[in-house]
Amino acid sequence: MKGVITIKKNNDSHPLNKSKQWLYFIGYAAFAWSILFGLLHIYWAVGGTLGFDGRTMSEVLFMINLAAIFLCFLAAFIALALVQAWGQRIPSWFLLTAAWIACVVLGLRGGVGIIQSMKLVEPAPLLYIIEPFFLLGGILFGLSAFLYMHTNTDRRKINSKEMNV
Repeated sequence: MKGVITIKKNNDSHPLNKSKQWLYFIGYAAFAWSILFGLLHIYWAVGGTLGFDGRTMSEVLFMINLAAIFLCFLAAFIALALVQAWGQRIPSWFLLTAAWIACVVLGLRGGVGIIQSMKLVEPAPLLYIIEPFFLLGGILFGLSAFLYMHTNTDRRKINSKEMNV
């Protein structure tokens, strides 16, 4: 018809809603944070001295560092599982629990570290980078968990129906 504008409906592609887009962005940022922090711990484990004023680690600190490397890569796995399709095979309660634990532990570690650094007479310059970096990790994992909860409502309904059976 002449003069009539038709609007083509394309149902093949559904644009992601804003919450899902933010989940992807924050989830991948949490993944990158975890990998970066894990690589820094690997650097320290192989003898890097950045942040140690040229000193090497004690044996106890070395063991703590190895545990931190494992936890960083576990956190990277959790961050990816929150945004990848294969993560739907993992129970959502497990992913949310892990993400909230990471949020609390990293947030507390960063917040307390910042306060302690401010109380020092001569804090190491690296403390002004590392402590906020812990806090950033806590924020990223907290936002990831929050957005995951609010973007996976269909999955929660399915899981609650399975539990009532």
